Amino acid sequence: MRRRDFLLRTAAALATTSAATHIAGLPVRASSPLLSLPPGVMENDNVLIIIQLFGGNDALNTVIPAENDEYYRIRPTLAIPKNQAWRWSGTDLYLHPALAGSGIYGGGFGGLMDQGRLAIVQDVGYDNPNLSHFRSTDIWLSGINSSDPFVRLNEGWIGRFFARVLPDFPAVLPEHPLCVQIGGTLSLLFQSAKGDVGIALTDPQKFFELGRGATPDEEPLPELDAYAREFNYIRSVAAQADRYSQAVLDAYSRGRTTVDYGNSGLPAQLGMIARLISGGLKTKVYLCYLGGFDTHVQQQEADDVTKGVHPSLLAQLASGVAKFMDDAIAQGFAQRVVGITISEFGRRPYENGSRGTDHGAAGVQFVFGDGSSIRSSRFGTAPNLQELDSNGDLIYQNDYRRLYADILLNWFDATPDDTAAILGDRIAPLNVIKRRSVSSVSPIEPSTDAVTVVPNPVATSGEVVVRLRRLASATVELYNIRGQFVGELFRGLLPEGTSRVALPPLRAGSYLVLLRAGEYSAQATFVVSR
Repeated sequence: MRRRDFLLRTAAALATTSAATHIAGLPVRASSPLLSLPPGVMENDNVLIIIQLFGGNDALNTVIPAENDEYYRIRPTLAIPKNQAWRWSGTDLYLHPALAGSGIYGGGFGGLMDQGRLAIVQDVGYDNPNLSHFRSTDIWLSGINSSDPFVRLNEGWIGRFFARVLPDFPAVLPEHPLCVQIGGTLSLLFQSAKGDVGIALTDPQKFFELGRGATPDEEPLPELDAYAREFNYIRSVAAQADRYSQAVLDAYSRGRTTVDYGNSGLPAQLGMIARLISGGLKTKVYLCYLGGFDTHVQQQEADDVTKGVHPSLLAQLASGVAKFMDDAIAQGFAQRVVGITISEFGRRPYENGSRGTDHGAAGVQFVFGDGSSIRSSRFGTAPNLQELDSNGDLIYQNDYRRLYADILLNWFDATPDDTAAILGDRIAPLNVIKRRSVSSVSPIEPSTDAVTVVPNPVATSGEVVVRLRRLASATVELYNIRGQFVGELFRGLLPEGTSRVALPPLRAGSYLVLLRAGEYSAQATFVVSR
């Protein structure tokens, strides 16, 4: 294809499809060999699915504080009656009936909880919360906590991860796209300083038709002027379209689904992901999207809490994820997949007088996967409605990056140093993701308490007690209860058996101690009372 024809054709493609516009922007050569990528990143077949709930999901009407009278006082028309909420196994954990899947909605998240395939993370947030949809979304997607509008957030945490651990990227590209976004323009999540690490597509057939044969005959130009830089950028878009269009179409054609996802909304997006995975696409991260959570007015029907905007969105989320997990189990790839939800913030505790809720702070996350991949439980406790921040919002318990750290360390085999660099801080993993280990013998015995603090609570002085079943290089780190780094207590070799590390003087409060031994970790919480 000659240069003039190439530019005309590519310009037309860019004008007619957002997917083509954001294929990647990676400077590659048509003759670049597909070399093997570093081990530990691509050697396993783990897949991450991220579901973005845009608008700010109302956490209090998602996971219901049904045993707290204050909830019913501050939400006289929006509160979900206790006798209509779905209760998990006699605990104080209640889900919205539309989310749980009772009645007309099918199995939903209630069924996944009963099956051990869902975890719930409550009161997730960050310091100095920003209540702008766009800035807070950028904070969540970038993995960098900064509400300062003068700090540019132009890289995603997934983009930084792949740019960091693949040193030859983008000169060396994988055979299949690293990341795939279903619909829309390419998210900040998949952007990095080295270029975009993902593609956006809506229809695999159209993606193939636009990308097929798009690579020009000319080699990249020396970037001596604006024309050359623009040509090389457009050329890189076309080259990736050409390369990945066939792989995506082949996987989609080979793939199948075993459940009916319908043809619209989030379930249909998850159905496309299931089909691509089933067909053998080696993509590591998928992103899909469900909007409409900015529920300022008429959040739900006055006479039926299972109807209205918010219940409908929760039902769509639960139905889509439940169908996907049923499909993944039937097709045998459930153990390879972990999924999470993200939303830029929660809603305010008080309803607003318009049968809605306004922008708030702490939210809730869900993690789904096979029982061999996640710990199905509740992380965090019910929010404290009696103690709000100066703005009248919920005070968060868990730094939102704890789940990211968990994914990087335990799902994608990043190192602690990688994780600290990617997230901008040392963050304790949440410990909801089960590591698929490549090592034969763990120095940590899973059936015992590998790390504890005595006494607990600590009054004047205390010790961290470590128990290992073999000699190991270890670190003992101290974090606050939100998962943010306080200090390193020990680094070096620890022998088989019991070792003790003294705690420094600490202010009163709750803390978390994290033991790393080889590629394994264990953690424990404790309280300091003065």
